Amino acid sequence: MTLSERLGSRADITAGVITTFRTLSRHPHPSHHEEAVGEDYMEFLRGLGLSPIRDEAGNVMADCPATPGREGEPLLILQGHMDMVCAVAPGSGFDPLTDPVTVLEQDGYLCTDRRSSLGADNNLGNAAALWVVSRGVSHGPLRLIFTVGEEMGLEGAKVVDSAWLAGAAYLLNTDGFHLGRAIVGSAGGRRECWTRTLDTCPTRSGEAWRISITGGTGGHSGDDIHLGRINPIQVMAAYLKDRPTLAVADFTGGSAFNAIPATAEAVVVGRKPDLGALEEALLPYQSTDPNLKLDLSPVDRPETVWTENFCREVLDLLTALHHGVYTMDPQFPGVVGASVNLGVAQRESDCFAVRLFLRAAREEDERAMAADNRALAEGAGFSLTVTGYPGWPGDKNNPLAQVLDRVYRAQTGWGLEINMVHVGLEPSVFRAKAPGLVMASTGPDIMDAHSVDERAPLAGLPDYALLLAGLLEETLS
Repeated sequence: MTLSERLGSRADITAGVITTFRTLSRHPHPSHHEEAVGEDYMEFLRGLGLSPIRDEAGNVMADCPATPGREGEPLLILQGHMDMVCAVAPGSGFDPLTDPVTVLEQDGYLCTDRRSSLGADNNLGNAAALWVVSRGVSHGPLRLIFTVGEEMGLEGAKVVDSAWLAGAAYLLNTDGFHLGRAIVGSAGGRRECWTRTLDTCPTRSGEAWRISITGGTGGHSGDDIHLGRINPIQVMAAYLKDRPTLAVADFTGGSAFNAIPATAEAVVVGRKPDLGALEEALLPYQSTDPNLKLDLSPVDRPETVWTENFCREVLDLLTALHHGVYTMDPQFPGVVGASVNLGVAQRESDCFAVRLFLRAAREEDERAMAADNRALAEGAGFSLTVTGYPGWPGDKNNPLAQVLDRVYRAQTGWGLEINMVHVGLEPSVFRAKAPGLVMASTGPDIMDAHSVDERAPLAGLPDYALLLAGLLEETLS
C-alpha cells in the first residue's frame, strides 16, 4: 500500500490538515500573545500520547519515540512558529487580542472573512506536520519544536535552550511559504535606529504648507526590495535639499523597519512651493508605483522650524543613505544577497529618528553596510541603537534538501527548487546554537501573507502533507 493510500484520499488529507489548523486557530495568537495557542499545541501533543514541555518564553517541545526498529536512526526536528502577524481591516471592529480569526474555505482557498489575516504563516505548516504525525506514519527519532515571537525578530528561537537541539542531525522548518521549494539559506536582519535631538528655532514670517507623496506601492523589505519601487522618503528629502529657502518644520515618512515606505510628507514655511521638479522625480516610477499622488495644501504656521544646520545635515543623511539592493547572492542567481531598507524617518518626541533594516546572509556584507551607515549617520550627529539576528548562508548541496527533492520527485514527478530567501527564518538562529545541524525549510503555498487577503490554495495541501510524511518514512543517514 502506498503512502497516499495509507493516509487517505487527497480530500481526506486536506480535511485532516484543515481540521488541525482550525484547532490551532481557536484562540488569538499575535506575537507576544501566544499563551492560549501554546496550550492548544500542548493539548494536541498530549492527545498523541506525548509529554510536551514549555519554557518560560512559551516555546513548546515534545519528543516522539521512534517507530519500533528505527530507534538507531538520526534525530530529526520538525519546527515552526506559533505567532502570527494579525493584519486588521480598517473599520472591521476586529480585535486581534480578543477575536480568533474566522477560517473559511472559499473558491478553492483557505481564507478569512477579510476582517483579519489568516495566520497560515506558520500555523498551516505546523498543522500539516502535526496531522501527519497523528496518522502514525513510520519515523525515526523525532522532536517537535514550536516557537513564539518569530514575527518580532525570531525572539522565541533566540531563547530556545540549546539542549532542545542537542543530538539532532536534521531540522526541517515548516515556514517556507512556497510548495515545491526547499529553502537552504536566509538573510540575517539588522534593525538600526539612528536618532538626533531636534534643533529648532522660532518661525519667521511666511506661509506654511504641507507637501505629501502618497500611493506608493511599498511592500516587504525582503521579498520586494529588488523591484525598484519608489522610496518617498528619499524623493522628498532630495526635493527639499535643493530648496534651502523652504524652512522645514516637520518631516514624516514610512511606517516600519521592514516595510518599503509608501508615503512621505513635510511641513514647510516659505513661498508657495512649485512641485514641478517633484512631479518629474516621480515619473520614473510610473510602472512600479502607478498610484502615486502629490498634494500641496496650506496649514497653520508652526511656532518653530528646523535650524538651517540641522535641516541640511538631516536631508544630506536621508539622501546619502543607501536604499535597495546592495549585492546579489553569488551562489543563487536572481536572489538578493544583501539590501538596505530606509523604512522610517520621523520626529519621535524631542528627537528625529531614522530607521533602517539591513538584510544579509553573509556577515561580511552586513558589516560593510553597517559601516557605511555609521560613517554617514555619526557624521550627521546621530546615535545608534541596534537589534538583529544572524544570517543563514545557503548551500545548494544541502543533504536534507536533497532528500526532500528525492521524495517530492517520487511523489509528483517534479523536483524541488532548492534556493535561499532574502528574509529571516529561524534556522539562522539555530545555526549558532547547533553548528552541525543540517537544516532546510519548506511549506505549503501561502499568498498575500500578513494581509487581510491572506489565503492558501487547498489543492496543494495534500502534496505538502505527503512530502512531510515521505520525509519521515525515509531512512536518514
